[in-house]
Amino acid sequence: MLLVCAALAGSTRAHAETDDDADSDTDEKRPARPSDAPLPSCLDMTIRDQLGAELKPRGVQKRDFAKNKKINLVAHGGIYGGDLTSSNWIAGGALGFFLTEDFGIQAQFDLTPLTLDLDSPLTKFFGDNRFDPGMAYLGLVNMMWSPMHAKLKMGGGIVHADVMFFAGAGRMFHDAVQGLAFDAGMALDMFVTKAMTIRIDIRDVAAVQEIAAETRFTNNIVATIGLAIWIPVGL
Repeated sequence: MLLVCAALAGSTRAHAETDDDADSDTDEKRPARPSDAPLPSCLDMTIRDQLGAELKPRGVQKRDFAKNKKINLVAHGGIYGGDLTSSNWIAGGALGFFLTEDFGIQAQFDLTPLTLDLDSPLTKFFGDNRFDPGMAYLGLVNMMWSPMHAKLKMGGGIVHADVMFFAGAGRMFHDAVQGLAFDAGMALDMFVTKAMTIRIDIRDVAAVQEIAAETRFTNNIVATIGLAIWIPVGL
């Protein structure tokens, strides 16, 4: 009886050791992570290769145009929509410098005729000239902020662009304008070459004007399109 029990105990121990060895071998062969497991079939490997060839990595990409430490020369023209005066053309230029990629300063000078379409009927009614039309000269200094970079689909390609916001102050030189003028607006710079952009901007030019015996704070809308050239200074 003792011999039978000893034999059974030895057989059980040997079977347990065999199971432990099998489990140990299975653990060694089992991959540590699911991603390390081999692909189940050649079909899955083919799909993986096709996806790897078609999918392109995405992420933050380096800009192909840098404004940092560059001088900006702009020639533009557009429309001046007067609050108290008639709408007319406006033309001029600007000189700017970007201290960093996002911040810059700009000085610009424009000219536009200040006219009043109602001046002739008013002159006939009151018997005297109520408004003297003439050329107005607008000088402004702005702080530029470019927080956004965009890509626009135009034609058959992609055009890189920067969205900029600006604000500043200056003076409109005309007898009908009193004191300082203030402006604020936004612009879109589209990079057509490595040194040239097309700029579209719209701004509100606010100033105190006296037109036809009426004096008030006016908001005049200016919309222009122009060509900008970027010149590095080597700083």
